Amino acid sequence: MVSFVAPSGTGKTTLLEGVIATLVGRGHQVGAVKHDAHRIELDTEGKDSWRLRQAGAASTLLMGRNQLAWFGPDHDGADDEEAGPSLEQAVAVLFKGVDVILVEGFRSADLPVVLVMRPDHHDPRWESPDPARVLVTVTPDEVERVSDLIVDRFL
Repeated sequence: MVSFVAPSGTGKTTLLEGVIATLVGRGHQVGAVKHDAHRIELDTEGKDSWRLRQAGAASTLLMGRNQLAWFGPDHDGADDEEAGPSLEQAVAVLFKGVDVILVEGFRSADLPVVLVMRPDHHDPRWESPDPARVLVTVTPDEVERVSDLIVDRFL
């Protein structure tokens, strides 16, 4: 797993889209994990999954063809990275058979980091990850450089 981290709005997703497409184009199986610090609401009010949760189900798994969404217990007021299964637990179950997993976010996880920065974008509230874990600092347009690094180091 390799984590792509940066302040919001820097271009992480743009870079990841390019890197995923490049690696897939080179014949690799790529998994992707997106961390969202905000509460994700996919089971909207009135839908069956929402109704089951409202009835008191501690966990709800919504499955369709090639899709699934898991809704675990509510952790009122907890929107940190530890409020559900660990990244490692989720990956062990859901990402069998992939060559590399690219993670957007999870900057506090013990993963190698691609730090995405733009000179024109600075968020003074954002804390950079441990420098010892940073593989490279790049801009969102350095798709080939990052793709080559991932192939060289992890594939």
